[in-house]
Amino acid sequence: MIQIYPSIDQKLKCPICIQETKATKIVWQGIHVGVESTCKVCQRRFFQDLHVGHSTSKPCSVDLDSFQLFCDNDPKGWYSEPLRESIKSPSNKHLDFKKEIYSASDKVIILNCIDYLYGHSLLKLLNAERHLKNHPDYGLIVIVPKYLEWMTPKGIAEKWIFDIPLKEGKEYFIDFNEKIQNELQRFSTVCLSKACAHPSDFDITNFTGVKKHDFQKDEFRISFIWREDRTWINSLVLNKGINKSKNNILKNILLNWQKRKIVKLFSGLRKTFPNAKYTVAGISKPEKFPSWIDNQIVQKLDENLEKKLCNVYSESRVIIGVHGSNILLPSAHAGMTIDLMPEDRWGNFAQDILYQEKDARISSFRYRYVPINQKVKSLCKIVICMIQNRNGFYENMSETIFTNVDQF
Repeated sequence: MIQIYPSIDQKLKCPICIQETKATKIVWQGIHVGVESTCKVCQRRFFQDLHVGHSTSKPCSVDLDSFQLFCDNDPKGWYSEPLRESIKSPSNKHLDFKKEIYSASDKVIILNCIDYLYGHSLLKLLNAERHLKNHPDYGLIVIVPKYLEWMTPKGIAEKWIFDIPLKEGKEYFIDFNEKIQNELQRFSTVCLSKACAHPSDFDITNFTGVKKHDFQKDEFRISFIWREDRTWINSLVLNKGINKSKNNILKNILLNWQKRKIVKLFSGLRKTFPNAKYTVAGISKPEKFPSWIDNQIVQKLDENLEKKLCNVYSESRVIIGVHGSNILLPSAHAGMTIDLMPEDRWGNFAQDILYQEKDARISSFRYRYVPINQKVKSLCKIVICMIQNRNGFYENMSETIFTNVDQF
């Protein structure tokens, strides 16, 4: 964590002179938390990122007069360009804000979960558990968008809820900055969570309230996680075209093809596991499936529906889905996961899986990464192997501790 009050515990350098800059105030842009600073040599004014969230690896600076952008580690500009545009044209929109206080604290840690991508916001929130464990002397304040409010864990000191839709998550809201500045006057010491982009020390049940998969139960589901914007199709061009094209005919063709593959996969698995419940879950317009497939596709999520889906994931011995943030909560609750990897996503390997297994060997069995062009017949064999061989694999990998000499 980084202290930001009464002093800022991070040294910043001018991106031009490479000399130290003097911070004048904290700026809460939204995704980015930074400082307004002035170079001691060239006197240029900047917005400069504090090293939290993705700014740990992609720190950005923006000249506040020319709006020149400095960010060496973001060649595609997905992180830095929206920052420059938001600083250049801040929004005057009033934001709905709700505050809930559970315990009084003089020293606090702020965990900022605002983002324009659902997966990024969720992953930031999971940092809360580490602070609750490791920093009991500080009260933890979580800043969350309204859609994540239901997942805030017990034990936090306060939560500040802002109604910022994902599509507006890149914006710099002046109202957001001012509301937080006003709240921080209540504390003697304020630190900022590093908000690691991919935390590992957490139990998903502490956030959703839904238990993880129980392998001891005989009844189970096999579930496919549906999404309509990145389909189970081995074509990068077609998958990109599905979102850019205004022609719904192409989209319907691809979604129907995805549907056929899912039905074929489930039909093959049904021969081996006739008593399993076969489920398709996700967010999409309504889709029709054969009556023997449990259709859990919803058009819009709310707290109750999202909890319901988490229970579906928890009942799933295996979940299968195309790589993306749609796999995060399913992978955290399900017994095992198969991640179908598009050819342009191997650089994002493991970023959509919420590992709930500490043993690396068991993890390699539970979480599989398969090329998206895998034949349905071969994928069916992989699922069957995972379910049928799990117990034997675990037994082979277990380390039995003998407490009685006679057992040797």
